[in-house]
Amino acid sequence: MTAPWNGLPDQPERSGWHWVKAHWNLSPRPYYWLSKDQVWYTEYGCQPPEEIISLKYSYFFPCPDPSELAQMRKVERERAAQVCERWAQACDAIYDLNPPDYSAGEADAWEDAAWAIRSLTDKPLHE
Repeated sequence: MTAPWNGLPDQPERSGWHWVKAHWNLSPRPYYWLSKDQVWYTEYGCQPPEEIISLKYSYFFPCPDPSELAQMRKVERERAAQVCERWAQACDAIYDLNPPDYSAGEADAWEDAAWAIRSLTDKPLHE
């Protein structure tokens, strides 16, 4: 069992957006934590941690900022590219064991997919 929430976000010394859920809402919403005043800004105005606790809010996690989101996407793209490369290696291994079972160009297609994934950027397709 986890300890009850103390009403503070992760890293309460930093202002920012966090996913928080009021017990009467079906899903979490982003609320802003203002560190200098140690208060939450909700749809009901400015609320200190004690009030948040008494109203049975639940804390989920901080909302990542744009640079954090970009880094997360970069890491995920690299993981996907590595999966493609492992498939290419598996195709090569199948060919080495039994050439008739090999689908011509399959390893190349997986290598191309890895390259294409690594070539993706965070720029929108259409501006």
